[in-house]
Amino acid sequence: MSIVASLSLLVGIVLGLRFNVRAVFSVCLVVMIGGIVAALGGFAAVGDAALFAVSVTVALQVGYFVSMVIGAMHLAETPEPTATPRTEPRERFELPRL
Repeated sequence: MSIVASLSLLVGIVLGLRFNVRAVFSVCLVVMIGGIVAALGGFAAVGDAALFAVSVTVALQVGYFVSMVIGAMHLAETPEPTATPRTEPRERFELPRL
């Protein structure tokens, strides 16, 4: 169960970094439907399927939140100073200096 929760946390982070909240909502909906199908089909007990679906959904949402924090930290970084522009004129066919 902890491996599944860890993987769904990682999937939530990846979804948050690459997609918007609609993708996370869609994946959570698929997980809930999968839990219902597993419980109704007799593949798992109702309590186990509900616990599995809820824990995976919570881990996905926590991963999405963590990715939003990572994105906010990336935006809050101070930009690097740019190079000062060249003041003297260039020759006609001179290559730019690095």
